[in-house]
Amino acid sequence: MEILKQDKRPLYLKIKEHIENLIDQDIYEAGDKLPSETAFAKKLDVSRASLREALRVLEKEGKIIKSQGVGTFVAKPIPRFKRGIEELFSVTDTIKNEGFTPGTKDLEIKNVKVDKQLAFKMNIDQNEDILKLQRVRTADDKPVVFCIDYLNTNLFPIKINEDFSNSLFDLLENKYKLKIKYAVTEIIPVTAKKKLVEKLEVKKNAAILLLEQMHYDEQERLFLYSKNYFRSDQFQFKVLRSRKK
Repeated sequence: MEILKQDKRPLYLKIKEHIENLIDQDIYEAGDKLPSETAFAKKLDVSRASLREALRVLEKEGKIIKSQGVGTFVAKPIPRFKRGIEELFSVTDTIKNEGFTPGTKDLEIKNVKVDKQLAFKMNIDQNEDILKLQRVRTADDKPVVFCIDYLNTNLFPIKINEDFSNSLFDLLENKYKLKIKYAVTEIIPVTAKKKLVEKLEVKKNAAILLLEQMHYDEQERLFLYSKNYFRSDQFQFKVLRSRKK
């Protein structure tokens, strides 16, 4: 391939980057079998030795999997964030604990009227005003979670001009002295449609994990209803289960 030969870097690095681009463009998807070395080298117009070195590096990085006597396959993305679902965590702390810098973008804050469905979920009167917080959480500037939070502001005097760029849990606990006791959580697999594609920078119909949560304080009051959409290529949740004796 002429474009590879024009690049002055070592050939195997150029081949590696080209294969990564083919995977990013879904020409080869997770689980797909790559052509044989002979066929692939001929297709890219490169030597088998250079291709073999590029594949070696890709395998070391976990981007492809070689199976002796079977072939070479595109690996599934390895989630950067793995944790148990038993612990009630903030997205900010999760990102920090993995060594990334948390951030926020596309922040939208407004007072909204509670519709019938939301009023039922939050156990409040229909048409009451609550605060709706919508934002994308990032890890090293890469979008990883799209968060929609509904706050029952009848329980605490939080303002629309508050700083919501960091952990919502820390803000409620430290500034408003609201003690978060537990959350009832439902994990729902969804696929990315137009809004999630835009917010999370994923492909259409990409797998997304929705955590729909109702948060309660020490007085058993439902103060926060949230819908957090996690990129499944970035997050993996685990549950510890034990057999009843």
